[in-house]
Amino acid sequence: MAITATISAKEREGRGKGAARSARREGRIPGVLYGHGEESVALSVDAIDLKKLVHSISVENTIVDLDLGGSEPYKVLIRELQRHPVRDEFVHIDFFHVAMDEKIQVEIPIILIGTPTGVKNKGGVMDHQLRELEVFCLPGNIPEKIELDVSNLDIGDSIHVSDIQLDDVEILADLDRSVVAVLAPTVIEVEEAAAVEEALTEPEVIGRGKEEEAEGETGRSRREEERE
Repeated sequence: MAITATISAKEREGRGKGAARSARREGRIPGVLYGHGEESVALSVDAIDLKKLVHSISVENTIVDLDLGGSEPYKVLIRELQRHPVRDEFVHIDFFHVAMDEKIQVEIPIILIGTPTGVKNKGGVMDHQLRELEVFCLPGNIPEKIELDVSNLDIGDSIHVSDIQLDDVEILADLDRSVVAVLAPTVIEVEEAAAVEEALTEPEVIGRGKEEEAEGETGRSRREEERE
């Protein structure tokens, strides 16, 4: 079942980079609300509240109650969250208004539980190939995460998308795609290891002869802050 969080926002009078910078100086993050063919709404949220929200939810698939001061909050998904390229802070956010009776496409994180027996007992290597699963469902049916127990996987075993069972959710990914596999340990042949060791013990050449140096000399001839 989908988890719902809440954040308050207020409408912005101005649009564009100037208004966005002004909001940031006041400790607020500019953003926009859009969806369902409705006219977009320029808004801002408190920077501290947004950071707390983002750190407490799975951003890609959590329904958020966006309170704009009306009688009912908007049910939204965070569709885009822009960060400053240097400083650890947000610069812009996009909220997508969803209808609870209309299916939407989202990505669900895949979490692996346990340590494969092939890794624990035989020195194998676990290869987590698919970390998010794309699904299509009603907002109220969005899973928080997908947990897969990999404890019984031996070397050569794998889990595919077809092995994942979700209620009231349509999986959009290729069913034959591998999610996780346990691979055999890589063994370096004795001859190959000896060759590597020999190469490492060869003396380092600091300079070149005059002829080599002459030949060497002859042959020498590098989002916008707001998306509105």
